Amino acid sequence: MNLAGTLVIPAWIIVIVFAQASNAACQGLVSLEMLNKINPDAASDTYCEKVESTLGNKGECVTNAEALEPINKAIRKFGVIERGEIVATIAWMLEETQGWKYNINHFPGNPGQGTRTLMLWKYVNMYAQQVQSNAYIKAIGSFSNDPETADDKTKNNVRELVLNDNDSFGAGFWYIATQETDFHNSDTQLRDGNKDDYKVYVDKGIDTLWSDSRGTWWDKVNSALVF
Repeated sequence: MNLAGTLVIPAWIIVIVFAQASNAACQGLVSLEMLNKINPDAASDTYCEKVESTLGNKGECVTNAEALEPINKAIRKFGVIERGEIVATIAWMLEETQGWKYNINHFPGNPGQGTRTLMLWKYVNMYAQQVQSNAYIKAIGSFSNDPETADDKTKNNVRELVLNDNDSFGAGFWYIATQETDFHNSDTQLRDGNKDDYKVYVDKGIDTLWSDSRGTWWDKVNSALVF
């Protein structure tokens, strides 16, 4: 048999290439194209200008292009690699922020409540303590032993520590990886493409009420995220 010109690839190279490809897929990196399909309004460079002129909440809105890198950083940082968890977390953020419009709670304006998941003060406090530990000590001050008794100013000062894009978009991924571990890397929870699992997470994990809009956002994210 004439093997001239035939490329023979050693088995060990094939294994390495396959492993690298599998690892990249498992990291679940989101693309700008995916975000634009999910939230087309935020694909425009003028999106936030229009949002701020309508809502008056300066400095909170971001475009998909601005959201992209912080989301992917958070996926890696907190080890959330299951597609079902990524879909759930992005859908949660989009619902709470109404498409990246908000970074703090406005209705009714609860002190200390914020990030792209609009986490309650209890979790914002825990999150800030973990990811901004040095600045947190100064911000929490005399309320360090009992953060629930902190005054409104202190709560908002602590919240401010995690409103930067990386920490704000990271909050939901931190939450599932550290606070709702029953839903993290589970064979029975937040299974890929399972909307009923997301309903359970909203009810039991996020601890809030299901709504049609939550389902709509989940449908959009689940359809667009391909990896």
